[in-house]
Amino acid sequence: MRIVSTFHPPSSASSSVRCRLTSSPTECLVIAKTNRLEVYSIQPEGLRAESTFDIWGRVLSLRTIPAVETGSCNILALTDHPDVKLIVLGGVTDDSGLTLVTKGHVSLQERGGRVAEFVTDVFVHPGGEVAVVSCYAGMLKVVQFKEGNIDTHAHFDVSIPEMNILALNFLHSDDNQYILAIVNYDHQRRVQLLSRKLDLENYELDPSPSVVLRSTQLSSSHFPSIETPPLLVPILPEGDGGHLGGVLVLGGRKILFFEHTSKNRQQIKRWKQIRLESRLSSKDPMEVAKAREKEKERDARKVKPKFSVKWPWSDVTAWCPLDEECRRFLVGDAYGRLALLVLDTTGLIVSPLGETSPPTTLSYLDSQVVYVGSHMGNPQLLRIHTSPIADHGSETLPIPLGVTTISPVLLSPSKGKGRADDDNNDEDEDDDVDMSDNREGRDGRIIATKGQFIEVLDTFQNMAPIMDAVLADLDDSGQSQIITCSGGRNSGALKVVRAGADFQELARVNGITGITSLWPVRSRSEHSTDSHLVASTETETYVFKFDSSDVITQLDSSADEFITTAPTLAVANIPRRVSTNASGRVSSSYVDSSLVIQVTPEKITLLEYGAALGLFSLVGEGWDPKSQGAIGGRRRIVAADVNASQIVVGLDGGKVCLLNLADNSRFQVQRSRDFADPVYGPLDVSAVSCVPFDRTKNFATNIAVAFWGTNKVQILSMSSQDATLATVCEVSGLPSLPRSVLLHNFGTGRTKKEPDYHPHVLVGLVDGSVISFKVVENELKEKKVFSLGIAPVSLSRCEVDDKITVFAVGSRTSVLYWDKQRLTNSPVMIKDMTVGASLNTSYFRSSLVLAASSGLIIGTIRGVDKMQIRSIPFGLTNPRWITYHSRLKLFGVGCNHTMPLRLGEFQGTTSSFKIVDATTFDGLWDFELQANEEVTSVMALPDGTDGRSPSFCVGTAFLEVEETEPRSGRLLLFAIGSDGATSSADGELRLVATQDVKGCVFQITSVNSFIAAAISSNVVLFALRNTNKQYALQQVADWNHNYFVTNLASHGDLLIVGDAISSVSLLRVSDSRIECLSRDYGPLRPVAVEATAENQIIGANSYCNLFSFALQHIDGRKVLERDGSYHLDDIVKKFVPGGLVAADSSTGYTLRPRQLFFSSSGRIGVIIDVDDELSLPLTSLQMNMAKRIKGPGDTNHTEWRAPTNARGRTDAEASAFGFLDGDFIEQFLTHPRPHELLAGDIEAERITLPQAQIQEVLEKLQSLH
Repeated sequence: MRIVSTFHPPSSASSSVRCRLTSSPTECLVIAKTNRLEVYSIQPEGLRAESTFDIWGRVLSLRTIPAVETGSCNILALTDHPDVKLIVLGGVTDDSGLTLVTKGHVSLQERGGRVAEFVTDVFVHPGGEVAVVSCYAGMLKVVQFKEGNIDTHAHFDVSIPEMNILALNFLHSDDNQYILAIVNYDHQRRVQLLSRKLDLENYELDPSPSVVLRSTQLSSSHFPSIETPPLLVPILPEGDGGHLGGVLVLGGRKILFFEHTSKNRQQIKRWKQIRLESRLSSKDPMEVAKAREKEKERDARKVKPKFSVKWPWSDVTAWCPLDEECRRFLVGDAYGRLALLVLDTTGLIVSPLGETSPPTTLSYLDSQVVYVGSHMGNPQLLRIHTSPIADHGSETLPIPLGVTTISPVLLSPSKGKGRADDDNNDEDEDDDVDMSDNREGRDGRIIATKGQFIEVLDTFQNMAPIMDAVLADLDDSGQSQIITCSGGRNSGALKVVRAGADFQELARVNGITGITSLWPVRSRSEHSTDSHLVASTETETYVFKFDSSDVITQLDSSADEFITTAPTLAVANIPRRVSTNASGRVSSSYVDSSLVIQVTPEKITLLEYGAALGLFSLVGEGWDPKSQGAIGGRRRIVAADVNASQIVVGLDGGKVCLLNLADNSRFQVQRSRDFADPVYGPLDVSAVSCVPFDRTKNFATNIAVAFWGTNKVQILSMSSQDATLATVCEVSGLPSLPRSVLLHNFGTGRTKKEPDYHPHVLVGLVDGSVISFKVVENELKEKKVFSLGIAPVSLSRCEVDDKITVFAVGSRTSVLYWDKQRLTNSPVMIKDMTVGASLNTSYFRSSLVLAASSGLIIGTIRGVDKMQIRSIPFGLTNPRWITYHSRLKLFGVGCNHTMPLRLGEFQGTTSSFKIVDATTFDGLWDFELQANEEVTSVMALPDGTDGRSPSFCVGTAFLEVEETEPRSGRLLLFAIGSDGATSSADGELRLVATQDVKGCVFQITSVNSFIAAAISSNVVLFALRNTNKQYALQQVADWNHNYFVTNLASHGDLLIVGDAISSVSLLRVSDSRIECLSRDYGPLRPVAVEATAENQIIGANSYCNLFSFALQHIDGRKVLERDGSYHLDDIVKKFVPGGLVAADSSTGYTLRPRQLFFSSSGRIGVIIDVDDELSLPLTSLQMNMAKRIKGPGDTNHTEWRAPTNARGRTDAEASAFGFLDGDFIEQFLTHPRPHELLAGDIEAERITLPQAQIQEVLEKLQSLH
């Protein structure tokens, strides 16, 4: 059994709307990202995240509908799986903020319907009473609304003659008519614009086109391609003698504005329609034939647009209005070029603004701020300025030759001929006009602006679309990172992804080595900022003062009385204790002071900071254990910790003493205890901690003591009536010696009665592990183990993202924090640290200071609960394939470069193979391929470190315009280094061998020292030959039993073959031979395959399903048996073996990450193997939860995850099997009645595994993604 969990959710923004969700005046931005909606409130400082609403299915479109009773809006979401649905969502405000709730839904599913090819969208009438949905060919779904919600008794289907709708929208009408503007692609490959009236009373569309908008053909010279369908923008009437309203057609080489016909003209056209229909129904065949000829003639006519303007760039992909009158629009093309489109009385004006991410959605917010949602690049928040803010001397956007522009200074209203009185014109005369006739006032103007008018206010990370990915340990830290080929168009990029916190270095102090401990010191105990830093080595102590952001001064030991000639064990500010006597009753209080305690092996010293001189001076005699008689016993201090009123020291020989500071500035021993073992004798203390669990208190009630030798930690109580330190609880048998110990409350609660009270004991071990225990009723429970390498671990408290966390330093560095009701480990990508401490100075707020081998490093940590994503932009050069050579620390990246040209012009693509440094991500070498040759696959060879032998193999294909599929390609072998080099560090990227092949090299992999290539329908095996230092590829075997082998993976001596038309095959390579072990013959259509283990296959197909196979022996035959099928709702582009988090069996059960998968929407997921003994209870749990938990729109989880094919869900596979939905079953941890989920409805559904055990397993599952 496998669990499918999400590591990074889909990040591609497909739709967005601005609206007011509640009665509050604050407006919101709602963004659709494949399977969820994100709600942001629009604040003066920008967007503030409010909530996330998960959708079970893909969100295709968002619209708003007014809720009249509240004065706000509801959200209308169109989803497409498991059934096509419209879901109405409303906003509510509670303690957690603004959230979305489901208010209504309606299913639009047609069992046998043919899915619409071009437009699957919902369009709401401007009045908000009705919406139409285009999701099936030849049919529109009509849904009516009542008080902002779906009227469940008023939705119906209407037939529409236009089978291939390219664009659709409601027109503005002032007489309560519902008129749809339609762009259709007819059977003669003509693009037509027409309109039809929606008749709600008769539940139909009028069979004849509406007379509100004259029907016309759109010239193929203006719309040369329908790959990106046009967009329709309804325009309100202008009034005061202006135009009558109409529709803008975006998306071609021209932007066209077609005006509504006048009232008189509509009456004439209705009469002519009636006359034509009468002639068509005549009993005279000749009359009917003439009428049909007349009808064909009218269909072929072209109507002149009222206004038009050339569009000088690529396909229009998004638009939004900038004012309520719909006179100014923001228009973006496929390459992120934004322009202002203005419709005025003189025509259309296009003004370039600048370049951004390729938009899929645009939403105007307020104060010239626009949200740009993108699939190919990072969504952005932009401010549009009225004057250029950068690059004042260069063109705002390139304008192609042949497109006339005007200077901004020449922009002034021009006199047109005005409106002609056409009420008495005959239809045959006024309609039969060609659009190429350009008269004065019709052609628009393009302004030749200079400079950039766009300011980027904020950028949101987007991984989509992920085309390829690798998993690599780039810095040998043991923490793998993901590197993806992401983006497209003008936003190609490599994305580096890792789990854990982000460390940003702010300052560095070199030359201080061997530091073992660090403590920040304040000038006064109640000050919020630190003024000094104390650093200790094994032999001495340094005291530094922060003078400025770039100056730190070491205090002169001859003038300052800090003990610097010995190592320091503890340092802390301490308030002054003041006793008062009121009527014989003595009470104590603590007041602000400049006192500091320093503990060294010889004594405890009290110092006071003098602000005038900036030095520390001694106060009193201190406390020397050697002079304490029976208490000290002439011992040395070996461990110490200090809080605001208590000092705990461990003396050699196993003695622990608790001291405080009296009113006379003298230290007094309050309690002490000797520790001994019958076997080991006196115990040696290794570490102590006296941090209060209640942060508001100046004292602790417990002490943690760790001991060498016995590997034991004890919790001591300071609340007993006598002067001893009684043992409350202990843990023994630790796997290694305890190096450090820390008491820490990960919550904000003060007592165990408060829910956010999470006291823990953490122990850092010598073997590089951290062990944590939760303190529950004086017992240590919930043991967790975190591995930080092999070096001893030090522990310290720090503040990260407004959370009090624990900073742990071993071979690796990590932050431990409380999240989702569990202790979580967040790695920090910094190496070779020995100790860290929290630091908050006037110059370095909420920072950390770390001790490295070379000195001190000051920095900040952010995002402990987030994924860290770093972008390496490539711009128009789009990375498409990537491989990693671990021995050379180099990436090989296959890239395509396409210059953005005007729509309709031929766009040639050039391809290259780049070598990128894995540390700096600088491009080192670049190899340009031949004309019409494109990189189709890349692979790092296992050798190639000597500078002579090949390091990388590249597969290519030659793409000729006249060919429907590639007929030729090449295999290229590259070496890193010059011909006479002794290592790859010398020289350059050299092409050392080529091999021509017949077809496209879809995929290459290595198996048994051979290179296996998927070439069109073949799997070909090549051997690398070296003759007199001349390398060549020799074909040794091939296997040709497929249609298109687009996927190829290897595991040991096995090859997994994915045929894009058929299914998968399992091959074995042995002695230069290819042997077929087994094949599956079902119509699976895989798009990605990989091996999960010996004889086990996992894959994904074009229907958004995951599948798995296992090789079984049945009746003496080897058979690929499908043992898993699961609907993911996403297209997987790549599987990569491994995971970002290692498996942990500390729960008693093993959850082992097997595969990472990457999708076109930016999703990164993980496939986790589950023990057999867990499979049944977790499967039962998912079934029980699916009965009680429904998704938005009353979506059933079982139906949602049921596999689909080209026709949708089938009864043959009514539910998923072999896979569990990890994101879904983790909801058990937050369910208000988990016992009901375990009980089930009948005895057979009852889960016998204890609830605590299931919670433990699910918490571990959460930590793996």
